[in-house]
Amino acid sequence: MSFSAPAPSDDEVNAARLDPARLQAVCDTGLLDTPAEESFDRLTRLATRLLEVPATFVSLVDAGRDFYKSTIGFGEPLASARQLQGRTFCHYALLSQGPLLLDDVCALPGFADVPTVQTLGVRAYAGVPLVTPEGLVLGSFCAVDMQPRHWTARDVEVLTELAHATLREITLRQALTQLAETNRLLAEEMHKVGVLNERLSELAHTDALTGLNNRRAYDQQLAREWRRVQRNGAPLSVLLVDADHFKAVNDQHGHAVGDHVLRVLAGVLQESAREIDVAARVGGEEFAVLLADTDATSAAGVAERIRSQIAQAEAMPVAGVTVSIGVATLLAEERPDSLQHRADQALYMAKSQGRNRVVSAR
Repeated sequence: MSFSAPAPSDDEVNAARLDPARLQAVCDTGLLDTPAEESFDRLTRLATRLLEVPATFVSLVDAGRDFYKSTIGFGEPLASARQLQGRTFCHYALLSQGPLLLDDVCALPGFADVPTVQTLGVRAYAGVPLVTPEGLVLGSFCAVDMQPRHWTARDVEVLTELAHATLREITLRQALTQLAETNRLLAEEMHKVGVLNERLSELAHTDALTGLNNRRAYDQQLAREWRRVQRNGAPLSVLLVDADHFKAVNDQHGHAVGDHVLRVLAGVLQESAREIDVAARVGGEEFAVLLADTDATSAAGVAERIRSQIAQAEAMPVAGVTVSIGVATLLAEERPDSLQHRADQALYMAKSQGRNRVVSAR
């Protein structure tokens, strides 16, 4: 629209400028107070060349200012501040249904006192509104001249195409921002899922009472260690540890005390195990310790230390708690189930020989 009539009233301009839906749309662009970007500057540079004007800019009309996402041809302070407060020609573009063309602002009532006429020396203005698909005007793609100028149909066509390109750039930027936010949220959720899976895996492999590995975890570790031994030939030993007369402890002192006893036993086993070893609760009062890189002699020594520490454990809630331990070391070409069976037989022998002792399998 080319103005020859007086400028719209301040009330009309303010109503359009302060429309809540429009202001929200401007905010949603994510462009306010952002640095200059080449994707927008490329368009304003092109407009300057094609229209042969001294200055072009992309304006977003906020509540109390115009923010210039791109400015080409303006000197300081606008080039650095990239915003203007007070009335501007872009405010009138909010009311136009198409391009706003002002051939000579000084000859039009109400336009000559727009501050940029004095501060920047603007005499001619052309602006194409940046309109969202919802019909909300974000601002304008603008060109100015410092002398009167008749804006031609070609000028309008150039500005309109560049305004459309600016809108596409804004839409693309919003989509990329939303995608980045979606990816961030997805990464957060994936981290939460990972933590949850780790916790579930821990629960699935941990004995709730003692905090040691459970039978499932022990069997998996035994199979893993057995495969490693097949590759490198290192020794592997197993201890089966059983609390002596544990039923009597429960019967005489109650299950709470019995649970306390089991936790103390587990603590001794955990302290005795190296990082490469695996301590587990594999039954009611039965425990196992998988000793990697440990031969029969060393395994028997570890078992004896465990037996002695438990017999002397000051943390025991009742006196006289002892354990019997069966020891087995993997033989050549032996399978895990056979190793476990021999350790169990050795434990049975320790029990039958009077308990509170260590027996090594043959």
